[in-house]
Amino acid sequence: ITHITQEGQSIGMFYGYQVAGRVTPELLGKVAPSSAQSNPYKVGDLYFEDTNGDGVVNDADKKVIGNPYPDFTYGFAVNANYKSFDIRASFNGSQGNDVLDGQDYYLYNFEGSGNQYAEVADRYRNAANPGSGLNYRASRAGTQSNSTRLSSFYVQDGSYLRCTNITLGYNFPKMVAKTLHVENIRVFGSVDNAFTITDYKGYNPEVDYNAGANLTPGVDYGNYPLARAYNLGIKLTF
Repeated sequence: ITHITQEGQSIGMFYGYQVAGRVTPELLGKVAPSSAQSNPYKVGDLYFEDTNGDGVVNDADKKVIGNPYPDFTYGFAVNANYKSFDIRASFNGSQGNDVLDGQDYYLYNFEGSGNQYAEVADRYRNAANPGSGLNYRASRAGTQSNSTRLSSFYVQDGSYLRCTNITLGYNFPKMVAKTLHVENIRVFGSVDNAFTITDYKGYNPEVDYNAGANLTPGVDYGNYPLARAYNLGIKLTF
């Protein structure tokens, strides 16, 4: 289960464990044990909040851990001219939504054959090499590893600002156009999907892996990134 719909909440909220920290040698045996008994937590694993205070972390401790819906979306355009030059740019964005990055399960655990995040190299390995303290130890135990269970670790801020297109043009002097027996000559170059500003670590924060399913929005599971296109053109006005 990745989402839940509850009374008083928006439809399809992210649902799982809330990360409380990472297990250190000092905490081993002192934090609430996980119900993943086939692979109990070890030093370097994530551990979760015991939300109901019963001394064990199980399904009863799951809670809403993120909201796939933005506070607002927006878009705007910029147009400017200077002498014979003109520039046009269009933007869109989203603010306040979360993304459940399902591919992180593989990237942080060396599953599959794809590239890894650079920060995985700074994960916990052993007491002599604890890493940055931000990333858990790699585990190949599937969802029975404490760290690979669905938790707030895999929920990221999906806010972004994207430049969807930017175009730069130049209008030749009238005398040049006249010699070619045309009224105006304009050359231009443009870039589609020019850049995106976001804290999201995946390829594209504007994701919908579940293809518009109302109850399970906001999931990225290795969706193919948006293409960037470069265009050159000339416009002749007769």
